[in-house]
Amino acid sequence: MSLQFDITKCPFSRFGSYFSLSIIDWGELGKGLYLHTHHGKSPRAFRIDPVRDGEVLEFEAHATASRLTLKPSGGGEVEFAFSGKGTVRVRGRGVSLRLEMPKERWTTACELPGGAWGFNMSHHGVQLALEALQGKLNVDAPWGHYKGFCRESCRMAATLDPAGDAEFEAAIDEFTTTWIRRDRPAFDACREEVAQEYARWTKGLPEVPPQYVSARDLAAYVNWSATVDPAGYLTRRTMLMSKMGMCNVYHWDHAFNAMAHCRHDPDLAWDQFMVMSDRQDGYGKCPSSMNDREIRYTFSNPPVQGWAFRRMWDENPGMMTPERMFEAYEYLSKWSGWLCNHWTWPGDVLPYYTHGFDSGWDNSTIFDEGVPVVTPDLAAYLVLQLEVLADIAHAIDKQADAAVWRQRRDGMLGALIETLWKEDRFVGMRRPSGKIVECESLITCMPMVLGRRLPENIRTALVARIREHLTPWGLATEKPGSSQYAENGYWRGPIWAPSTMLIVTGLLDIGEDELAKTIVRAFCRMCVENGFHENFDAKTGAGCCDTAYTWTSSVFMILASRYC
Repeated sequence: MSLQFDITKCPFSRFGSYFSLSIIDWGELGKGLYLHTHHGKSPRAFRIDPVRDGEVLEFEAHATASRLTLKPSGGGEVEFAFSGKGTVRVRGRGVSLRLEMPKERWTTACELPGGAWGFNMSHHGVQLALEALQGKLNVDAPWGHYKGFCRESCRMAATLDPAGDAEFEAAIDEFTTTWIRRDRPAFDACREEVAQEYARWTKGLPEVPPQYVSARDLAAYVNWSATVDPAGYLTRRTMLMSKMGMCNVYHWDHAFNAMAHCRHDPDLAWDQFMVMSDRQDGYGKCPSSMNDREIRYTFSNPPVQGWAFRRMWDENPGMMTPERMFEAYEYLSKWSGWLCNHWTWPGDVLPYYTHGFDSGWDNSTIFDEGVPVVTPDLAAYLVLQLEVLADIAHAIDKQADAAVWRQRRDGMLGALIETLWKEDRFVGMRRPSGKIVECESLITCMPMVLGRRLPENIRTALVARIREHLTPWGLATEKPGSSQYAENGYWRGPIWAPSTMLIVTGLLDIGEDELAKTIVRAFCRMCVENGFHENFDAKTGAGCCDTAYTWTSSVFMILASRYC
């Protein structure tokens, strides 16, 4: 596999590491190449520039899974590779390299014993050590007043220079409290170790049609490189949504990443499926998002986990050991219990949302008239989750529980249709007023995920409404003719991976194969042409927002391998 990629769209990183390198235009020191550390808020650690005679040089960047190479104007070369998970190695010839840390209050630099320099990013709980292994290291870090009453480093810029006509080489180590000099394998040995690890990862990737192979390979790299090792709140190997912008795991995004790897790497898939459950509270509520340093419980997320578990169970029944079945049962039963007991208006059967964030459709038009609002997507997902709980209970010999879950499923499905189906469409309903909320958001078509469980007249009407959202690139999240449609409008128009896959599976379940495959082919073509953005312009297919988003790459791999 010969993978090359653009670091303006996909960061250079490795499985398990909290470091990445990418070219961004929102850095504190202007557009450029930055080294990021993905702890907490994922701060920029250094802006990196090749320099010659004090002049910053333009460069071309060439990235593979194991090496990032910069080719500066006027000659020379700079290379980056990973040594283990917590060290970035860099070497260069024919040019110098400047590394400047964006200045924040109480961010300081000082020399360490042995000649390395330490950089304390105190606001982020991270320290870095920069050690020259060959060539010269010069650091400009004057001490004085910055902002506030303490003296500190007023700026922090390091320059690595070749020794004569030879090379420079350096290591950047991440540490928290104590820097101990690490073993320094040869640069090429570091690069080769990562190359071999990545080659092992690519074995067993899902087979796809020839026109999708290159995109599948990039999708696999996006997911591999976005994974971090356990730390802080993250108790498992965790696939972040991105190491570009959205550097967290969210309590519905994780399920799509789990599904993508349930045959390729079942243990990693299980980690993705269960990672949020490790922080489930006593009421059954999981965090809505987290990273190693931050955790948020204040919003909810849609319960797609039961739907995802069913698909993983069907795809790879062998991965569902008795221990995992019990783990999943505890997680999903508590999560469903929280929704039914604490997120449902008194006297109702159907749960509600209190913000667009709860739904994952942050600014969907169904929320324009206020909250709490009972919406059809939430109930539909919960029907499937209650159903899979019944089946898990049966499999682990909890027959009485299984009967209860089936009864609750039937009640939820009946209430969804009786309460929210109006003539030819699903609607929302405000609580406590009971006011009906109508909109042109695709969210009102999400009950299609129920497939054959819906009466035929509802299925037929939903198919017709779904067709109204279809563009040459896939399903717009707001009907293109709506007055509320917005280009790059987040959930008010653009195409998203999760809504695409959820609807496709429902269409296939009712035999609407032609429409389902039309949507799949359009989505996959869009990813081939534009990459794995967070979402896409529904009319042009152009990527929007985060440029290397793992649920997009995961859904692409699933759809391209199973439904094309």
